[in-house]
Amino acid sequence: MSSFTLIDYAIFVVYILGTALVGAAFGKKQKSTKDYFLGGRSIPWWAIGLSVMATQASAITFIGAPGWGYDGGLTRMTTFINVPLAMAFLIATIVPFFYKTEVYTAYEYLERRFDVKTRILTAALFLIARGLATGVVLYAPALVLSVVTGMDVSVTIILMAVIAVSYTVLGGISAVIWTDVIQMVVLWVGAGLSVFVIFQDVPGGWGEVMTTASQTGMLESLDFSFDLSVEYSIWAGVIGGFFLHAAYFGTDQSQIQRVLTSKSIRESKLSLVLSGVLMIPQMLLFLLIGVLLYIYYQYAGDPNIENLNELFPRFVVNELPVGISGLIMAGVFAAAMSSLDSALNSLSAVSVRDFYSKFFKKNASEEHYLKASRYATVFWGIYATIFAFFAGNLGPVIEAVNKVGSYFYGALLGVFILAIFTKRVNGTGAFIGVIAGMISVWAVTAFGEISWLWNNLVGAVVAVVVGYLVSKLFKAPSAEKVDGLTIDRNSSDVQKNLASRAEAASSVESVKEEKSTKKWPLYLVIYFFVVIAFLLYLQNL
Repeated sequence: MSSFTLIDYAIFVVYILGTALVGAAFGKKQKSTKDYFLGGRSIPWWAIGLSVMATQASAITFIGAPGWGYDGGLTRMTTFINVPLAMAFLIATIVPFFYKTEVYTAYEYLERRFDVKTRILTAALFLIARGLATGVVLYAPALVLSVVTGMDVSVTIILMAVIAVSYTVLGGISAVIWTDVIQMVVLWVGAGLSVFVIFQDVPGGWGEVMTTASQTGMLESLDFSFDLSVEYSIWAGVIGGFFLHAAYFGTDQSQIQRVLTSKSIRESKLSLVLSGVLMIPQMLLFLLIGVLLYIYYQYAGDPNIENLNELFPRFVVNELPVGISGLIMAGVFAAAMSSLDSALNSLSAVSVRDFYSKFFKKNASEEHYLKASRYATVFWGIYATIFAFFAGNLGPVIEAVNKVGSYFYGALLGVFILAIFTKRVNGTGAFIGVIAGMISVWAVTAFGEISWLWNNLVGAVVAVVVGYLVSKLFKAPSAEKVDGLTIDRNSSDVQKNLASRAEAASSVESVKEEKSTKKWPLYLVIYFFVVIAFLLYLQNL
């Protein structure tokens, strides 16, 4: 079934081993959980930005998005057009706030602001949601390996899990980020080469491709229907998708942990700007590859596949030149490992910081916690492996990951909104608000007919409203629970912090740098409207 040659296999093996060695090299420098989880807060913004994109995309995008494009053209682009808006919101609010609190996990902050039960509930929800999604992430490279070797996908899932967990246990967040940078370059090169080959093989070239794509409606991405059941309407994408990505990039530990590794707040923001700008063209590229494959197979004959996730890997293996297909498949495989190890690293961080060190082994040595972190990584690797066996039944993997998250992310975003932007909400209200948000998502999914993209909005709004109203029934939180822990220019802690900063020249420079970033969210909003205009142009060709 595969056209892999000996040269392809050699490139594949050498690339994977090289990536694993890079990861292991970083492991030798780790002496504490701060090194393991935050990279010593010394990683440059551009590497963090590419890593954020790699975790969101990598093999999931590489094999899932072309299947999306082949099946429905650019329709699903609306899922991602909101990313600049989500990044603008996070840059202006949540991310700098988290950075200043100097937490390891986002859920540590919730205990300071509310109480321990809210921290435990939200941390547990993250573990469940991210653990399940990691199973889908594991399934993606296992499928690629199955396509390449002809082995049963169940065997490749187990093989992939063993390799990835071993690599993650050693690597830590520094290895995750730097290997992600390599993977993104390889994936972009692979996508570009694939587009070139398709154009070479389609009679008529670019003109024929665009004419056929336009006539078949494959370039239509913006559906302005107000029907809530339309899965990928522009309203579901912009509004519901905004809540999805604001929650994902702002409250999911696998993402926020990267931002906390940067050298300064300014660099944290820069990493998000980079992701917010590049993620849309990246997704558009891979969806267009799916459109191109649809047109290509009109001439080349039916690809004869049952699983759309196999479409692009099979094309790469069977149609690209010898050596190139080996390099690209290796890149997909290694990129998937990077996504997997980042998820496992964040799951380990929450397990150790929010549960183990708090309830089971207090005040232990850094060496002990580092060892516990590696054991936790192994546990979550096993958890993800079990779920990976069911991931193939969920449809395109990129959609499966987002659908799993939509049951949890809205409620999580809601509780962080309550924590950061209100003073009246207490721990009891926040706790009940999260539960109510989760129940509301289950209810609209079970009894309503609305797009899954609205789930995040529903969960967030219900969590905020219920959390605030329930808090009114109980005593207001004490001053120590709000002073300096909410966005308030008049809080005494903030004033003291600013005063102390002004005493040092380096701090003054830091404040100036922060002020220089104030217009960045506006630029991202403008970029959003440019994207909409471009998609309308494509739609009307």
